[in-house]
Amino acid sequence: MARGAYVMDRFMHMMGLHGKSFLPLCLGFGCNVPAIMGSRILESRRARLLTILLAPLVPCTARMAVLATLVPIFFGSYAFWVTWGLVGLNLLVLAVLGVAMNRTLFRGEKVAFIMELPLYHAPNARTIGIAVWHNLLAFVKKATTVILAVSVVVWALSSFPGPGIRNSILGYVGQALEPLGRLMGLEWPLLVSMITSFVAKENTISTLGILYGAGEEGVALATALAGVLTPAAALAFLVAQMLFVPCVGTGAATYQETRSWGWTLFGVALLLVLSFAAGVLVFQGAGLLKLGG
Repeated sequence: MARGAYVMDRFMHMMGLHGKSFLPLCLGFGCNVPAIMGSRILESRRARLLTILLAPLVPCTARMAVLATLVPIFFGSYAFWVTWGLVGLNLLVLAVLGVAMNRTLFRGEKVAFIMELPLYHAPNARTIGIAVWHNLLAFVKKATTVILAVSVVVWALSSFPGPGIRNSILGYVGQALEPLGRLMGLEWPLLVSMITSFVAKENTISTLGILYGAGEEGVALATALAGVLTPAAALAFLVAQMLFVPCVGTGAATYQETRSWGWTLFGVALLLVLSFAAGVLVFQGAGLLKLGG
C-alpha cells in the first residue's frame, strides 16, 4: 500500500492531494466507511476534508451488487461494458470534482509527501486482528446510534400510514418527486428505491421488487422490470444511483471524522445535485442523439 501511494502521488497532486490519500480512497472499493475513517492518516485537515468528500464517489461493493443485479436486466449482453462504463464514470467524476474543489473550496498550502517505504513482510494475523477489532469497536460506538435512528425513521416513513410502501409517506414523497423523475424518464417507484438506498444500497433491489410485484405468484425481478424503462432511462437511473448520496453509515462516519454537520450536509447535498443532474443529462442527451440520428 505504501508503494501504491508513492506510485499514485503524481496523479493525486492534480486534485491537490498527495499519495497518502490514495490509501483511504482505495479502501472505498470495499466500503466507503473505512475509506472515510482511513483519512486519519493525513496530516493536513484540508487534505482530510477533500478526501472525505471524494470517498463516497468510489464504487463500493454494495453499489456493485446493485449493478450486478440490474444491469443484466436492462442491458442483457451489453451488461459487461455498461457496468465498467458506470464504474469508470464514477472515477472520472471523482477526479474532475477533486480538481474543481481543489481550485475553489480548498485552495491553500499543500503538504509535501513524506512517507517511509517499509520492507516487504508477511502479514501478521494477530496484529491485523487487533487492528480490525479496535476499528470495528470504534465504528460501532460512534456510528451505530445514528445508523439505527435513521433506519427506524426510514422504516416508519415506508410503513405508515400504509398499507405498503405505495401508500406510505415515502411513497407520497416519491410521487411528489415524479415531475423530477420524468426528466430522467423514471417513474416514482424508481425514485423511492433511490431514497431507501440511503439506509443501505442493497435496498434499491428489495424496494423495486416490492413496488413492481416481484415474488408475487413466482414473478422474477427481471420479469417484473421488463419493459419498465427504455434503455436511455435505465442508463440514467443507473448513473444517478451510482452517484447518489452514500448510505447512512458513510454519512455518520463523515460527521464523526469532520465533527461538522455543515461539511456532512454539504457532502450529501453535493451528491444529490450531482446524481440528479447527471441522470437528467444522460437521459436528455440520449434523446437528443436519437433525434439527431
